[in-house]
Amino acid sequence: MQPRSTIALTLLLTLVACGGDEKTTPDARPPDIGFNKPTASLKANASNAELGPADLSCLGTPASDLATTLPVTLETTVRDFQDDTIVPNAGVTVFRGQDVSAVVDTKTADGAGKVTVTIPAGTKRFGFKMTDASSLDTLLLNQIVEPSTMMQMLGSIQTVSTKTATLLPALIAKNRSAGTGVLAGAVYDCQGRPMSNFIATVSSESGTATHLPGAAAYYFDPTAGLPVRHNQRGLASADGLFMVIEIAVTPTAYVQAWGYPTDADLAADQLKLIAELQVPVIGDTVITGSYRPLRR
Repeated sequence: MQPRSTIALTLLLTLVACGGDEKTTPDARPPDIGFNKPTASLKANASNAELGPADLSCLGTPASDLATTLPVTLETTVRDFQDDTIVPNAGVTVFRGQDVSAVVDTKTADGAGKVTVTIPAGTKRFGFKMTDASSLDTLLLNQIVEPSTMMQMLGSIQTVSTKTATLLPALIAKNRSAGTGVLAGAVYDCQGRPMSNFIATVSSESGTATHLPGAAAYYFDPTAGLPVRHNQRGLASADGLFMVIEIAVTPTAYVQAWGYPTDADLAADQLKLIAELQVPVIGDTVITGSYRPLRR
């Protein structure tokens, strides 16, 4: 099962703030969108400590996803990302792949935030949509389960209160334009360890970094677990977290992570696409996910 459904929900800081970007003058430098070339090669991490080079042995190899061989009963709890309190009576929808309209189950959490959903046989990847009157709509993508185990548990899936979301934009000194989307997540190596030193973007095309207009990536302080300004961190830290804000609504976009797999790639300036996931961009909604090395 994909790790840490909680990882990206700190990213929701910009969802309800209004306002535009900083104005520029004709002679001003182009805005920093968080996609400057890394200064180090990709590393694997555990508990926010660097372990060594990231394992990218699976990059470019055939995909190994296995479809579920039977219906899987999956139990989890809906919690608030900031204080980890339960979110009672939240709506939880499960859908196939990245298609929010391909619904396979819809349930309501009980008074303790617990919910049990069914993942149908024949499912490889799936996602959750969480709704609550006091929270922002949140999608969690790119999830998997053990293919042949009937009863399984996922620690929690998290959403964020609208009150919390209004308090956090000052962290990156940036306001978000109403109606735009937020895409976020964490990137792991082939062993499932968070990767550092990558840069992220949201592209209009697969395989190339064709940045969507206005999209800006931010990375996290691993100690605080919160995003920081570009002048504080210009590439991913040991927690592997990122978010991209100010994205115009579109049915198809590509979340990408780029980096230098080895020191030799860094020396030769061979920046490579490490991870990519096709997603929709939905206005005033956060879409999170877990990202692994790109496979065929």
